[in-house]
Amino acid sequence: MIFRTFNSSFRGAVQSWRAEIHSGDLESIYDPSRTALYDLLSRDGGPVLKLRFIICFNIIFRKIVDEDVLEQSFYFCSDAARLLAISQIMPCIDRAFTKIQNTIDAFIHNGSGWILHEVQYLDVHEGNFREIAGGCLNAALPSNLKNKHALLSLHCSGNQCFLFAVLATLFPQKTNANRVSKYTPFLNSINYSMLNFPVTLSNVKSFEKANNLKINIFGFADNLVYPLFIGKPNHREVHLFFYDDHYFAIRNINRLLRHKTNENYFCVNCLSGFTRQTTLDLHQQLCLHNKPQRLSMPSDLSLKFNRFHRCVEHRYAVYADFECLLSKIATTFLNPNKSFTTPIEKHIPISFAFVVVDHENDILFHKYYAGENVIEVFFSELMSITLKLIQEMKRVSKIEVDDITSYSSYRCVFCREFFDANSIRVRHHSHDSNSVIGMAHQLCNLLHKKTFFIPVVIHNSRNYDTHLLLKHLPANIAKDINIIPVNIERFTMFTLDHLKFLDSYQFLDASLDALVHNLNASNHDFQIF
Repeated sequence: MIFRTFNSSFRGAVQSWRAEIHSGDLESIYDPSRTALYDLLSRDGGPVLKLRFIICFNIIFRKIVDEDVLEQSFYFCSDAARLLAISQIMPCIDRAFTKIQNTIDAFIHNGSGWILHEVQYLDVHEGNFREIAGGCLNAALPSNLKNKHALLSLHCSGNQCFLFAVLATLFPQKTNANRVSKYTPFLNSINYSMLNFPVTLSNVKSFEKANNLKINIFGFADNLVYPLFIGKPNHREVHLFFYDDHYFAIRNINRLLRHKTNENYFCVNCLSGFTRQTTLDLHQQLCLHNKPQRLSMPSDLSLKFNRFHRCVEHRYAVYADFECLLSKIATTFLNPNKSFTTPIEKHIPISFAFVVVDHENDILFHKYYAGENVIEVFFSELMSITLKLIQEMKRVSKIEVDDITSYSSYRCVFCREFFDANSIRVRHHSHDSNSVIGMAHQLCNLLHKKTFFIPVVIHNSRNYDTHLLLKHLPANIAKDINIIPVNIERFTMFTLDHLKFLDSYQFLDASLDALVHNLNASNHDFQIF
């Protein structure tokens, strides 16, 4: 495999290379591609690299549409990878190939209908990598930052602004604080032998580790301060500000982040503001476990819920669970130099149980089965009881009109808002009985429509039970099938005609065994069978 340059820009700083392949199997070109890519990226010969590269494949796919064969090429690319040493080349190439392979697999299995026909060529786009580095320029701060008097600029030679900004934070001076001579006596108090000036962000980690410091560096863009680098906690904090290739010492982080509000204490991890130090301490117990980021809250902090018709309980609901037997599979391991997936166990459903309850939590029907063809028997039993329930739901009861004065005429039974002079009030009756529930707004009453589906709740079905159901789904089980996918392997919800399968794990974040044991410690009144 030979790479030839076919494009160059920015006076050779960015180059594009191409190798012709013309193969129908992507995996067969994996090993020769790795070797050729390694030779290309390491051609300078030195152990230190400063490169950024992207690997791309141009692949021809075919699809049969109405007995015609369509052919189209697609361009798949990896993420941009950063190379700082020759030892990183192979791991970066492997990650790039894995990313491309996963993208192609998702493209093929996502219902596109395309079939891989030929891998035409492999492109490599590479460029020089320049890290953010600070120098001792006389950077002019924007007026809105300068007027806060929260930053200190030290004018020094040799691009050592990072070093003296750290010293200015550790050993603050009251007079002539911007003079470097005030801090030179403290140079022996810290270890800066690992620093290369101007200092890059990748150089900061080793410096703070050698001196037991937590260094937080902030940047500025679009009139917003944002975190560039946040060190590890449990060390003495040093706040620095990076702007226009220059490091500033931050005298007061709260003053720097404050905006004409009553927020006086700020979290350096997310830059959220608080009115009290105690509130900030409680917030940081959770926030410091997450990666640094700037959170922007919406200007309108009030939310209003108006879909009250979605809160009405269903007349019937089904709760189900499955048990499986794990059967070992005899297998032969493939080439360890290539990525592969090996099945080791097969999940065989051996039993199920489900209960049907009404809106008053009374058990109307329950079924337990253990044996063969578990999924087929489950759907057969469930469909049989579903037809009876749907017929009952479609039954129309005669409404008994009561005296309007016997209900509250001040507040809607749905939204709980008070009626005003312009409100159109109507009686709202139960769709399942002949009783009137109360008075409601006309719009609220119209939104509350009778639904003709039954929720089937299975705990953790998105990760497990749904795979069993869909894999063994009987033919012609339903006329209408809909899904809400998370990805090509997981589904948040799917429907089969009048049945809507839901995952209760999304609302009860614990195992089913833990939830059942919690009932023993509570005064529950659930019906147990």
